[in-house]
Amino acid sequence: MMQMKRIITAVCLMFMAAVAAFGQTERVEDKNLPLGSELMPKDTTKTNRFKNHLIAPKGEWQCGISVMYADFTSSDSEYMMLLQGLSANASFLRLAPQAMYTFANNHAVGVRFQYTNVNGTLDSATADLLGNFSMTVGSIDAKSRALSTSVFQRTYWGLDKRGRVGLFWDYVLGYTRKNVSVNTGTSTAPYTITHKVHLGFAPGLVYYPMNNVSVHASICLADLSYNYVKAFENNVVTGTRHAWKAQARVNVLDLNFGLAIHF
Repeated sequence: MMQMKRIITAVCLMFMAAVAAFGQTERVEDKNLPLGSELMPKDTTKTNRFKNHLIAPKGEWQCGISVMYADFTSSDSEYMMLLQGLSANASFLRLAPQAMYTFANNHAVGVRFQYTNVNGTLDSATADLLGNFSMTVGSIDAKSRALSTSVFQRTYWGLDKRGRVGLFWDYVLGYTRKNVSVNTGTSTAPYTITHKVHLGFAPGLVYYPMNNVSVHASICLADLSYNYVKAFENNVVTGTRHAWKAQARVNVLDLNFGLAIHF
């Protein structure tokens, strides 16, 4: 966990240096259509209740990174604390650098690479539930590593006349390779390798605190995926599974917070 925190600290320091270098420079801007200008709909016969303002001008590039980190322990949960003698903890880290190009006003395409690291441990102990029920659990060490790559199309909706605040939504096509292992003290831990191809929809909010720097938050709300899973034990395939999965939900771990530099 300390190593994860050091990684996050290093990433933050690098971006702070980049923010200091690019934050006060001027953004790419169409002189005939300055930031914050109202974008007229293609069908001028219709009236929009909410006006769309220019927030991402055509020809702009941006590079950024999204970070998500969470740390859990059994003492953080009032329900787990009922099991006296049980000690468990878990950590979650996601780093996702990305690059985008604005091919039209308020419309961009981009590519994203993502690394996800999940660790969970459960110490060997006898858990007692208020003296009424007890159970003995062995030591468990679970790990998950995933690498992803995706392309996405982003549409912005500017909310203010200064071009500082806006909404956006991403349509994502991606591939993920994930390795999950569970060690219960044996010499060789069984593990699974999952290959996943997915389509997703992720809305978000963006704000420009400086001329060339934006911060954003987004969450995936819907996902359609095809999964191919292979299970291994002693490095021998013990089973395979093919599955389609469609879901629409809000998951806190799908939250992304990030910074981007525009030029």
